[in-house]
Amino acid sequence: MTVVFDRGRQAAPVPAGPQQPAAPTIPARAWPIRGAMIFGLAVTLAVLAGLILWGAGARISGAVVVPGIVEVQQHRQVVQHPDGGVVARIAVADGASVAAGDLLLSLDGSLLESELAIVEAQYLETLARRGRLEAERADLDRITFPAALLAAGPAGPGPQLAAGQQQLFTARRATLSQSLEQLDTQARQVEDEIAGIDAQIAAARRQAALIGADLADQQSLLDRGLSQRSRVTALGREAAQMDGDLGAMQARRAAARTRLSELEVMKLRLRAEQRERAEAELRELGPRELELAEHRRALRERASRLAIRAPVAGIVHNMQVTTPRGVIRPAEPLLWLVPQDRPLLVAVRVPPMMVDVLTPGQQVALRVAAVSARHTPEISGRLERVAPDVLVDEMTRSPYFRAEVSIPPAEVDRLAPLALLPGMAVEAYIRTGERTPLDYLTKPLTDYFARAFRED
Repeated sequence: MTVVFDRGRQAAPVPAGPQQPAAPTIPARAWPIRGAMIFGLAVTLAVLAGLILWGAGARISGAVVVPGIVEVQQHRQVVQHPDGGVVARIAVADGASVAAGDLLLSLDGSLLESELAIVEAQYLETLARRGRLEAERADLDRITFPAALLAAGPAGPGPQLAAGQQQLFTARRATLSQSLEQLDTQARQVEDEIAGIDAQIAAARRQAALIGADLADQQSLLDRGLSQRSRVTALGREAAQMDGDLGAMQARRAAARTRLSELEVMKLRLRAEQRERAEAELRELGPRELELAEHRRALRERASRLAIRAPVAGIVHNMQVTTPRGVIRPAEPLLWLVPQDRPLLVAVRVPPMMVDVLTPGQQVALRVAAVSARHTPEISGRLERVAPDVLVDEMTRSPYFRAEVSIPPAEVDRLAPLALLPGMAVEAYIRTGERTPLDYLTKPLTDYFARAFRED
């Protein structure tokens, strides 16, 4: 018996009879099910093919995501004092805007000014002494004082010190002149004595010539027997006496000439002694003058630092000195200045495992972490520098590489009305190379097989 199925009806038996065999009947729902399967398979294959083509052809940019802090280029300017001291006046407060050169603090300089006045007077005195000693060494008639001695004008101590040294110079020259005058007087007396001796020698020579002539006449008469021998002997004795007197006169003259030469030597010695004394005092004065000049320069430099001024323009931040008459230690930070005229940068900390993909010049996407992304646009920057060596965080002891990202002014303006200020937290996306999605999926496998097929 054959069972016939009809849509919407129950199966009814068909009586068997002498009929021809019927053709096999195909269910009516078989064709729609198969079509749906074929369509689904085609869609799946199409999607798979599309994914493969997209994975092989699409390019996805990689990025290193690191936190950062907004900083001022060249960082904040710390204000310190190398010497320390007592605060006399505080001219600014936290948050004040100052220009370069504006007064920040002033220190009490009473002790320093007293010490500087003493050293200044000693230094000017050495200059005055040097001028006098140089004039004495050169045997000059007047002193030429250094210009620095008279630079302060008539009201300063220089003219008074110069007048004192001028008086000493005049007194010493007067003493020397008196000594030389005495020697000149003695020399004139000796010259007069020599002149008298010369006159005596001339008279003695004339007398000796007369005695010699008488002796010759008496000797001639004695030879003819016309004179007495005693007369000839007496004249010979007088001639010998005259020769002795003449020799004594010449000896006295020579002694007088010697005394005259000694007087000239004494005059030269007095002048030489004065020059030598001036030269010796100048040699001793030189190191003292250099010492005082250096001490004076150091004190003047310290005095110029009593007024602590702003080295750069900026905003006063974290001021440590709040009360006058407070004591500050040398090199102690007094306050910080945050410059406003320098470009901003973002300092990021890169983990050591990621630093190998960073090179200066890479593009960086920046997002202010404290503000919702819906309200703040993403701005662009440029990686400028990566630290050449690893640093260690003092708190966490974690290693990191410091990198700096510059921000163009036009990008900063895009954040308006939000102001980008130093200290803000920023999330940085440092773009690395581009890869296909297929590379992302297959790289773990290729890395695994690259290690698996290597011998130990």
